[in-house]
Amino acid sequence: MKPQNTIRRSRLTFFYLLAFTFTIYTTASGQAQEPKESPGYVVIGAFTIEKNAIKLIDYARERNISAKYQIHPTKDLFYVYEQVDKPLAEKQRIKENFPEFYDVWVYRGELGRSSLNKVPTSTVVAKNDGDNKTLVITETDQSTHAGIATADSEKEAETKGEHEAPKNLEKKENTYHVYLNTINAKNMKEVKGRVNVIDPVRAKQLLVAKSHEVTEVKNPNNGGNVIKLATDIFGFREVQQTIDLDNPVNDTTQNFVHTIGDSIIVDFELQRFKKGDVLVMYNVYFFKDAAIMRPESIYELNSLLDMLKENESLVVKLHGHTNGNSHGKIIHLDPEDKNFFSLNADHKEDNGSAKKLSLFRAYTIQHWLIEQGIAEDRIDIKGWGGKQMIYDKHDTQAYKNVRVEVEIVEE
Repeated sequence: MKPQNTIRRSRLTFFYLLAFTFTIYTTASGQAQEPKESPGYVVIGAFTIEKNAIKLIDYARERNISAKYQIHPTKDLFYVYEQVDKPLAEKQRIKENFPEFYDVWVYRGELGRSSLNKVPTSTVVAKNDGDNKTLVITETDQSTHAGIATADSEKEAETKGEHEAPKNLEKKENTYHVYLNTINAKNMKEVKGRVNVIDPVRAKQLLVAKSHEVTEVKNPNNGGNVIKLATDIFGFREVQQTIDLDNPVNDTTQNFVHTIGDSIIVDFELQRFKKGDVLVMYNVYFFKDAAIMRPESIYELNSLLDMLKENESLVVKLHGHTNGNSHGKIIHLDPEDKNFFSLNADHKEDNGSAKKLSLFRAYTIQHWLIEQGIAEDRIDIKGWGGKQMIYDKHDTQAYKNVRVEVEIVEE
């Protein structure tokens, strides 16, 4: 055998033995199976209102989550977080044990005001004082983690400009600035939606306002400058609050009204619907003669998705309804079709009854939810056609007959 062949084989044998030895060592020690993770923040909530952040801290600490909060340096949002060495593992622990924090995310970046802003901030820690629920607020030195802001979910991007914080706006004569602070009582999450502003003296709706935005409310001139505010947010029971615009914070309202600058902040703690309740998805729209949704339906669909993610025991039944009982063309999805929001040539086309169309529409929502990770056995469907119309099919309100209802079967 030539000497060079002997040397080559010896070298190969040496490298094989070295690789084998390294594999055994790393497998035994676990080093190759557990990559290092840098410390970071596990964020369980982001708020425009500081009061909301403090409420969530108490809620979290009752569940053995060591929560604190600081303001994000550029977004004007109060982040409620845990600071841990292994944030991905802690994030998973929270999600598995507390479904209400289904959208918890990891943040590795700065928190707290930059020194350039010259606005002192503090880290706030909530502690239970004995058996009562009073918060003891402890101010500590400001500390930040320099680095690039990153997140392991889409939630970080969603918080950019999500809400408008109350500001001192230009005061107009006979005009009041009202900020409607709608929060989910289950997890203290800020919920965006509509609030009806009503003149209770004349029983007249003045306007429909958006929550988590500053709304200009004109003097109702009803003798007492009193308004009633009623929430209209899918997935939550209506909450009504009545306030005197000239004297908003008083003995009657001090538990749910406070002020920031010239803005009147009105709190609404929203409660979810219960077993046996039926919610109407009036803001989910379908193309004509089709079980394909229009793109603007996504907002209310996401609200339903949030409700199902928040409570893993929740089981619902989707009831499809149409305007009338005519037979005709039906455009619908097949089991492999994921084009929920646009008509195209890949959709199936059949002829059938209104009942069949209504069933396909419920099926579309069901399969959109399954695509988002909801188990199929939590979503039953039924088609009614035009058997349960709310209005006559020729009434000006007949479009409301075309709807999908969500019945809460289990919770």
